[in-house]
Amino acid sequence: MESPLILVIDDSLTIRKMVECHLSQAGYRVIMAAAAEPGLEMARADRPDLILLDHQLPGTTGDEVCRALLAREETAAIPVVISSALRNRAFAQYTEFTNVVDQIPKPFTPELLRSGVANALQTGAMVVQAQRTGCAMPEAVGEARDATLEGTTAAFPLRAVLDFLNHARQSGRLTVEAGRDRIRFAVSGGRVQAVYSTTVGPEAVEAALPAELADLAPLLALTLGEQQDPSMSGLVRMLERSLSDPRRLRALLRCQAAALTYRAIEGEPGPFAFEPDAPLPPMFQAMPLQTSVAALIVEGVRACGEPLDADEWGRLAFARQAARGGSTDRTGLSNGDVRVLTLLDGSRPLREVAEQAGMGLPDVAATVRGFELAGMVERRTLGAGESILAFDEDPEAAALIQRVLGPEGADQRVKVVRDRVAAQLLLRRQSFNLVILPLDRPEHEAFFRLCKQQCPPGTRFIGIASIEDESELARLDAMGLDGVLHRPLNEADLTATVKHLLTHAPGSMAGVA
Repeated sequence: MESPLILVIDDSLTIRKMVECHLSQAGYRVIMAAAAEPGLEMARADRPDLILLDHQLPGTTGDEVCRALLAREETAAIPVVISSALRNRAFAQYTEFTNVVDQIPKPFTPELLRSGVANALQTGAMVVQAQRTGCAMPEAVGEARDATLEGTTAAFPLRAVLDFLNHARQSGRLTVEAGRDRIRFAVSGGRVQAVYSTTVGPEAVEAALPAELADLAPLLALTLGEQQDPSMSGLVRMLERSLSDPRRLRALLRCQAAALTYRAIEGEPGPFAFEPDAPLPPMFQAMPLQTSVAALIVEGVRACGEPLDADEWGRLAFARQAARGGSTDRTGLSNGDVRVLTLLDGSRPLREVAEQAGMGLPDVAATVRGFELAGMVERRTLGAGESILAFDEDPEAAALIQRVLGPEGADQRVKVVRDRVAAQLLLRRQSFNLVILPLDRPEHEAFFRLCKQQCPPGTRFIGIASIEDESELARLDAMGLDGVLHRPLNEADLTATVKHLLTHAPGSMAGVA
């Protein structure tokens, strides 16, 4: 990531040289202008992160420059720090300007310059946005009052934090810092109820709106904020009555939430804090989202994500992941999204999934990318080994199977579990080329028949049993197994039997090892 860009507009060559020297050494990029006009053009063309502006300029003053910056949408949100020898007398002229965030009195020391710029960069964008929308300046995440859960998304990914709060059915507000963005998620009843931000400008969300909602873009200045005053509640009721179709306002709130969620998920790691029982903004009190994190991420990828290479994604395969801490919440996903998720079993490329789902490959790729960011699927490259499920209660046998067939052995895609519930869950989520399971007891035989009904016709089955007499062998033979392994497991026999079944067409039982 590039370092912050600072634009210096000052007619003093000495000041410009001093600022460039000390800010460059501090790691900033610096561009400079000696007068207002070239400075305004550089602000428009280069979009600096901060402008250090002299009050007295040739033929004009800094307040006229600030007015010109505010007149253009592309420069209105750039934070400005005023520099003047007149100190507070000059700064008093700037109180009406929403883009002015601080002052540095002349003459300034290098330490004052560096600290003033650093502080303005840290809070400047938030101050400008708060002043433009009329919101109170948001508190720092680390200063959130009554926070019961705090951490950083560098250690705990945002989706995992949201999943935890929703699975625990917590109610409150999660504030997340992603780079310069501060984004808030209101959760309740296991769902996301609102997503809003006082630091993200309306123009960033407007770009994600579909054409049918473009005329509602001016409302983003209200929906992004969190004003709690009674007049805001009245405005919400007026909007509901005045709009010909209130569902469009709900759609706007959902698009806003999707765009902000994607921005938070893909943004830089940062601190987070959860405050229980924090109130919803009035807009969302009237129209809560009641949706899942997964639905917002998928929609955010479609609206804001970079175009995906359809040819590359068409060759990839994905398999559904086990839910973290509970069942996967699919609330808000479209029927097409659910259909695609159901088809992701790791055995076929996305191109085939798209054909079977009756959807275009670019749409399916974007949907699956959303599932991947939500932690609902895992990526697989076809041809990286056959897919094998092994279930055995014996820990030594399970460890042997993992070592012999897994990445450090035959490099098969192998899942090893030690109970029937886990095996059944995996069989529901994806298809396997081969299933290895115990057949020592009568209940094992019943489980085998259940698995056979559940699996596609081409799935092979290997039974593991202690074979002490011929009648036991006849029983296993009558079950229609593709192979049988004798206890205790032997590495050579396991390797030979699996290799034979995966390289030969279905036929009679492979024999007893």
